Amino acid sequence: MDSGTRIAVSQAPLTRLGQLVLAGEVVDDEPTMPSPLRVMDAYVLSVVVEGHGRYRHADGREELISPGAHTVVPPGRPHWYGTAAGQRWTEVFAVFTGPLFDTLADSGVLGEDGPRYPRPAPSMAALRTLLRPAPRSRLAAEHQLVALADWLLDVAGPDDAAGPSPAIAAALDRLADDLTARTDMRTVAGEVGLPYDTFRRRFTAEVGQPPLAFRNGRRLQAAATLLRMTDMTIREIARTLGYADEFHLSRRFRAHFGLPPSDFRRS
Repeated sequence: MDSGTRIAVSQAPLTRLGQLVLAGEVVDDEPTMPSPLRVMDAYVLSVVVEGHGRYRHADGREELISPGAHTVVPPGRPHWYGTAAGQRWTEVFAVFTGPLFDTLADSGVLGEDGPRYPRPAPSMAALRTLLRPAPRSRLAAEHQLVALADWLLDVAGPDDAAGPSPAIAAALDRLADDLTARTDMRTVAGEVGLPYDTFRRRFTAEVGQPPLAFRNGRRLQAAATLLRMTDMTIREIARTLGYADEFHLSRRFRAHFGLPPSDFRRS
């Protein structure tokens, strides 16, 4: 993959819920950040996929940034983050604003500024999918903002501070990471060091649904996002998400959402 910065969405429509001002990805490149501190008038999300750097708070404290770091900075907060001179990283970023995110911040969902390492880690495939398309209308832009808010809830994690056990957290990471792959649950159980029956029982108890249901729900939610926010055909979406064909996707989609994909797209 070539290095550089790719802008996915720039200046999406202003809506009742807010606006996605900018989104993109720094790929194996040195991030450009003014120093020593900068202040934004919008929320900033940064997820570092590869590489290392530092986050600097307004009071001068610094924290290390490693792969998997999720950083959300609220408006008006002096900060700096980036790599040392000459070093590179890969980062997905988004800049957004609006009352939807103000509500999340007021509720404590967005947390304090600085890097976090949520477990299980929210799906990067899902984040890239929801940031990639340019909304076709204000309604599509609002769906995009709601999808981003939903993704940020996964960053915050459950109200229960204990969270899932390490084995189940690793399985959640595995199942949510690549929604396009064919994933065998017995293989996942082996990867996290559990017999299959134990894995299925513990996953269901800790997550609230069996692993296959969790995986299928994530894939169908990704399909719904693509239907709302892109012009991809149902066949193209089915192929992207690893379904046998559009008829297989349509049957699963209708059973999950209560209406076929074509009606969902028009609703």
